[in-house]
Amino acid sequence: MQYFVGTYGRTDHSRFEERAETKRLVKGDPQDWLAVVPLEVALRDVELIKAVIEPKTLGEVRRSPLALPLVKASFDERATMDGEPPFDELGDDVPFDWYDELDVYWRPDPRLRTAELAPPSLLATFGQEDRVYGMDYEPATWLPLDDQDAIEAALRELGHEVVHDDTILNRYLA
Repeated sequence: MQYFVGTYGRTDHSRFEERAETKRLVKGDPQDWLAVVPLEVALRDVELIKAVIEPKTLGEVRRSPLALPLVKASFDERATMDGEPPFDELGDDVPFDWYDELDVYWRPDPRLRTAELAPPSLLATFGQEDRVYGMDYEPATWLPLDDQDAIEAALRELGHEVVHDDTILNRYLA
């Protein structure tokens, strides 16, 4: 099986230099981690992301078989709850802004995909406990960026191919 491996998160640690006490409290930063996702899943994820973020009108959404079910469900749910017009009553020329209409909760999350789909032995050996808390935040085991070489070697030892693709990574981050 092919696995997409990519750096996910921020790699600028200057915020720690400003506050030394923060640097002492944080051992490993779950905001700098390695995404390890089966390539075919990553490709489907980024195809969905592209399909949802590119349309600028509802007409363009209607022409996208990937975006349509998600967007229609969101509009129809709001129609039921808030009395707004359902999706089918809105014209093709109605502007569509994915962030305003859907926010970010629909997006496939490579952090969660890694926790769900990376080989269990990899997570058992290298996985770090997620200690981040927040409303609408789902804790998940994460793989530290510092262990990238060892993680990739372990994937290869398991018979997997490692694929690096900045296009996939950039689409996840878009």
